[in-house]
Amino acid sequence: MILDAGSPDRGAFARPFDICIVGSGPAGMTLARSLAARGFDVALMEGGSFDVTVESQEMYAGEIVGLDYMDLDVVRIRVFGGCSEHWSGRTGVIPAHDFLPMPQRPLAWPITKADLDPYQPEASEIFELGLAWQPPDLALPQAEQRFRNIQFRQSPPVRMGQKYRDEIAANPRITAAINANLVDMRLGPDLATVTGAVFRSYEPDDPGFTVSARVFALCLGGFETPRMMLNFNSQKPAGIGNDNDLVGRYFCEHPSREMALAIYTHRREIMQDNYAPTPEFMEREGILDFILRVTWRDRAPKSLADSLKGALECATPFTERLGARIRGGPRDCLWGGDEEFHRLHDPDAYPSGTVWMACEQSLIRDSRVMLAEETDAFGLRRMRLDWKLDEIDYRTMLTGLTALGQHFAEQDIGRIRIPDWLLADNPRLPGGAGAVHSGDWNGGYHQMCTTRMADDPREGVVDRNCRVHGMDNLYIGGSSVFGSPSYVNPTYTIVQLALRLGDHLGAVLPAGGVVGEVLQ
Repeated sequence: MILDAGSPDRGAFARPFDICIVGSGPAGMTLARSLAARGFDVALMEGGSFDVTVESQEMYAGEIVGLDYMDLDVVRIRVFGGCSEHWSGRTGVIPAHDFLPMPQRPLAWPITKADLDPYQPEASEIFELGLAWQPPDLALPQAEQRFRNIQFRQSPPVRMGQKYRDEIAANPRITAAINANLVDMRLGPDLATVTGAVFRSYEPDDPGFTVSARVFALCLGGFETPRMMLNFNSQKPAGIGNDNDLVGRYFCEHPSREMALAIYTHRREIMQDNYAPTPEFMEREGILDFILRVTWRDRAPKSLADSLKGALECATPFTERLGARIRGGPRDCLWGGDEEFHRLHDPDAYPSGTVWMACEQSLIRDSRVMLAEETDAFGLRRMRLDWKLDEIDYRTMLTGLTALGQHFAEQDIGRIRIPDWLLADNPRLPGGAGAVHSGDWNGGYHQMCTTRMADDPREGVVDRNCRVHGMDNLYIGGSSVFGSPSYVNPTYTIVQLALRLGDHLGAVLPAGGVVGEVLQ
C-alpha cells in the first residue's frame, strides 16, 4: 500500500518492520522490491509526492561556496521515484580498471567489477535495455593505442516511480508513504544501533511519527544522505557515522561540458562516436578516465545576413555579452571571426560537430557537503556545497582533447580547437548563471562519493556491503557510496549496488533475532 504521511491515520506504521528504506529513487525502489520478494516486511518512505511540489522541492535549497554549480533545488528532484523521474536514460557499465587503484587514483573501490557483473541482467531488465550485457567496444583505426570506441545503451528512459507505483501499492510486503520527511534517527544506548526513524508531514503542527525496524537504509542521494547524517547529532555531536569526519567529504561530480567544435575534412556518416582512454594511455599520461562524445552536427545553411551577425557577435567579448543580453542567452561562440562565419554560412563546405567531455573527478578530501547555518521548514540545517577540482582534473581534460586532436590529424578526420580557458596557466571551469541557463553547465547532475565505500573506516563511511562503519544496522544505497566516480552515468551502477545490497541483507537477516548480533 502507499499512504500519505499527511493523513491522520498512521496505524500502518505502528508495527516494527524488517527494514525501513528512506528514499524511493533507483536505489530505494530497487532495494524495497528486492527484499519484499524475499518475504521481508518493508517500510518505503518518500519525502516527496507523486508529482513535484514547491514545498517539497524547497527542502533541497542550499548554499554553493566552491566551483559554480547548478542550483541545489534544481539539480535534484524530490518525488516518488527520485531522480529517475528526470534522468536522460543513458546507461553504461563502469569498466574494470576504474575500480582499481592507480598512482593517480590511490583511493579505490574495495570491490571489483566482477562483484557487480551478476546484477547486469536484472538491472538491464529494470531499465528495459534489451540486451542483458554491455555491448563491446567498436573497431577504431588508430596509429597509436589511445582510445576505445565505446558504446552506451539508452533506457526509454524508465521512470521508476511511474513504472512501479501500482506494483508497490499492491505488494502486501511493502508499506510505502509519500510526504514523509525524515527529521531524525534515534540510537540505542550503545550509539551503534538505530532504533527508530522519525518522520513528519508538511502540516505545521504535525508531531511526527516513528518507524521501528531491524535495519535502516538511507537512499537519499549524494547530497541529502550526508546532510541528514550530519544533522542527526543530538546523540552523536559529529553526526551519525561521522566518527572519522568523512561524511560529506570527497564529493565528486563528472566535470562535463561542450568543450570544442570539430571541423571535419569531409561530411560524416556516423552521427556520434564515444572515445574513452585505454588503461595504458591513462597510466602512461598519469591521468584519470574520461569520455569524449563527438557528435556530427548536420545543420542547414544560414543566410548571409545571419551568418555575418553571428560572426560579429562572436568577434569580441563585449558584443558577445551584448548579444546574449538581447537574446536572453549566450550565442554558441567556440571559434569566432572568419572561421565562425564560414561554419555558420556553409556547413556543407565546412562540416562540423561538437566535442563534449565528461571526466572522472579526483578524490579531494575538502571537496565536500557541509551544513549551512540556515535551516529548512523542519529545523534541519541546509547543505553547503564546496566543490573543488585539482590539477589532475584539468590535466585530464587537456590531455584528452590534445589526444583527440592528434587522432583526428592522423586519420584525416579534421581538427579541433582546445578552449582558451583550459590552456590558461591556472585553468578553472567556466561558470555563472548564464552558462547554466544556456545548457552549458559543468556537471552531469551526478552527486557521488560523499559516503564512499572503503574497507578502512579512516578512508570511507561504509564498508564493502554498504553498512556504515561503527553502526550495526544502518546501510546506505545510491551513488554516495561510490569508491570513485569513473566517467559513466551512475544510475545503472546504483541499481546494481542496490541489488547486491538486497542479496546481502537477504542472507544476513534471519527470520528473527537481534540485528546487532548478525549484521557484522
